[in-house]
Amino acid sequence: MAATNLTIGRANLSTTRKRIDDTEILKRVRKLHNLFRRGLITGPEKHEVNPGLPANTRDNYLYFTLPCAINFQRNSPAMWRSALDTFLDPDTSYVFYPKQSTKVSQDTLKASLTSYGLALRANKHTDIWLRISESLLEYYAGDPRNVLSEYDFEVPKIIRALQVDKKRLFPYLSGIKLSNYWLFILAEFTDAALRNTDKISIIPDTHIIRSTIQLGLASDGVTASRVEMIWRDVLRETGIPSMEMHSALWRWSRNGFRLDEAADC
Repeated sequence: MAATNLTIGRANLSTTRKRIDDTEILKRVRKLHNLFRRGLITGPEKHEVNPGLPANTRDNYLYFTLPCAINFQRNSPAMWRSALDTFLDPDTSYVFYPKQSTKVSQDTLKASLTSYGLALRANKHTDIWLRISESLLEYYAGDPRNVLSEYDFEVPKIIRALQVDKKRLFPYLSGIKLSNYWLFILAEFTDAALRNTDKISIIPDTHIIRSTIQLGLASDGVTASRVEMIWRDVLRETGIPSMEMHSALWRWSRNGFRLDEAADC
C-alpha cells in the first residue's frame, strides 16, 4: 500500500530536556508501538542476512555473536552482508570457528576478515575478533551458549558479566550498546531461552536517536547514552517490550517517519 506521513510528529515542548512522563508524549509512544504491532509501519525488514542455520546450533550462535562485536560506527546491513559472504566462502568460513581461527597467523586471519569487508578496520577488528574467539575457546569450549548458561540465561546477569566481571574477555561486546545488541540479536535469531528480556535496553543507534527526537523525547544533539536512559524510563512507564519498541523505532526512521495509508492517525 501507499504510505502517508505519520501524524505522531514531534512534541511541541518548550524545554530542551523533555519530560518523559508527559502524557502526550507517552500517548505518541504507545501509538507508534500499536501501529508497529498492527503491521502499519512500512519499511525494510530485518537486515541481518544469514545462512539460515538451525536456530539451536552452536554454529548459528557463533554466526550471530562474533560479528556483533565489530558492528560499531558502520553500516549494519552492509556488515551483515559481509558476514554472510565470509561465511559462505569455504576459504574464509573458518573465521567463525574459534578452534580454527585461533590456530592461523594473525595476518592470515586479517586477510580472511577483510576479504569481503567484514573487518573494515583491519587491525582493530581482527584484534577484537581474535580476542573473543580465544575467550570463547579457552573458557566456554568455543560455544557462546555456554556464556548464557553460566548465568542461567538471565539478561541482567549476562549483561553484568559482559560489562563488568568478564569485560576483559569480550572487548567491545562488553560495551553498553553492543552487549545489549548481542542479546537482542540472539533473542531474534536463535533459540536462546533468555529470561527477563525486558532488561535488554533499546540500542541507541542512529535510527533510534532520530526517532527519539521525532517523538519529542529529546532534542537535536542528544547523546546515545542519554537516549538509552530515556528509553529505560519510558519503557518502565509504558510496559512496552524493549525489543518490540526498538524494531518499531528503527523501521519508522528507516522509512522516513511514514506509515501505511491504512493507519488511523
